Amino acid sequence: MIRKILAKILYLFYYNEIKKCSKRQDAILSIYGHDQQKEPFEKLMAWLVDQGYTFITPEKVYSIVTGAEPLDKKYVWVSFDDGWKSGYDNVLPVLKKFQIPATFFIATKGIEDGYYWYSRAFQNRESNLYSKVDELWQMPNAERAKIIDQLPAYQGPRITMNESELQTMKESGFANFGNHTHDHVMSDKCAKDELSGEIDKCSQIMKGINGEDCSFIYSYPNGNLDETSVELIKEKGFKLAATVKIGWIKPGENPYDLHRNEFNNGCLEENILQSYGLWTPFFDKIKKLFGIKNHK
Repeated sequence: MIRKILAKILYLFYYNEIKKCSKRQDAILSIYGHDQQKEPFEKLMAWLVDQGYTFITPEKVYSIVTGAEPLDKKYVWVSFDDGWKSGYDNVLPVLKKFQIPATFFIATKGIEDGYYWYSRAFQNRESNLYSKVDELWQMPNAERAKIIDQLPAYQGPRITMNESELQTMKESGFANFGNHTHDHVMSDKCAKDELSGEIDKCSQIMKGINGEDCSFIYSYPNGNLDETSVELIKEKGFKLAATVKIGWIKPGENPYDLHRNEFNNGCLEENILQSYGLWTPFFDKIKKLFGIKNHK
């Protein structure tokens, strides 16, 4: 309730900026989610439709970024990371309702297992193998994987899509797919050959599931990237790569450093603020002012 009240206050505070953002035609609005509830997503999509946005695919993003096509409308690109079951249960019905496309970056080991390694880590966060889950994101991949293998088995319901659901999404015509590595590894924490194998395995498995080789666009898991991982993405022939950096996508920008603004399961006002990159910077300033740190 407090968060909702804050969102409505901030919405009024940023009202003029929101109106300005909603009229921009000099850049692509780029937004993404994770484990999405239906109602907040549907409300946000309805709002974007009412604002006159045209929803586009990665191919269109590439054409605009490289200058092959003009940026002549208000465009928005919607994407989701990981492969959560909510993508099928909650997102797909909304895409069908509004006849809009979205990109799903799939970490294929999660599809095989029914959960992600970080879900297992959170479930066992009292383990003496690490003091907080944050540490696992920062260590070399081989070390992280070794720790995860030592944890008790994941206990809980399936939280990822299955192969049949991925196939149905492909057949809908409203879902397109990108590479997110096999085991959701941090690109900058892997040796080059290690990351290469992760990317190839993701493509191989996805091609077997629904015919998508996921070789056009890549999403850096957790937003982690470095010079080596970027060069590898280029070498493998990817045309685009998405980060989690806040911002818009402008013509002529680096296609391997696409910015995206994250929306969540908050109220409409919060998701509008999130989509325009106004929410997180505001609270980052508050956290810095009071010395508050995030802990997972």
